[in-house]
Amino acid sequence: MSKARKVDTPKKNLRMTLILFLSIVAGIFFFMLVSVLFIQARGPLSPDLNKKRVILIAAITGISFACLLGARAVFTKGMAEAKNSLNGLIDKLNLHRNTLIKYVIVCEMPVMLGIILFVLTGDFIFQVFAAVFIGFMLTVIPLRKKTIEQLELSTQEQSLLD
Repeated sequence: MSKARKVDTPKKNLRMTLILFLSIVAGIFFFMLVSVLFIQARGPLSPDLNKKRVILIAAITGISFACLLGARAVFTKGMAEAKNSLNGLIDKLNLHRNTLIKYVIVCEMPVMLGIILFVLTGDFIFQVFAAVFIGFMLTVIPLRKKTIEQLELSTQEQSLLD
């Protein structure tokens, strides 16, 4: 059984977090693109659902709003935990990464629902919901400067990210 490689520097840790984050977002974007190509080639799988368009839009709006509130709560709590951690920088960055993953997972729910409803109905409004949530995901992209601000790192800790 292979063991996970341990990231030995804060800079590498942050880079790995960024790669993971971008991979998840790129995968979602790819899924959106494939769904558009699928609809253009084959058409919607269940066009009869368009009769319930208003209900579906109301449902996805409610679910999206609930997921956004949940994601922000998870993010705020996780960042506070990471920021106030008395552990070293690597542990803070690991908490930061875990918080980002939780945030993205919660944001992914309305994205996937939007893509699925798009494939079923062929209505591009559901792709708009997905795109908006990808935008919400990108607001927390783990760049160096943003991570320093979020975790309120000391000058010494900041220098370890260079």
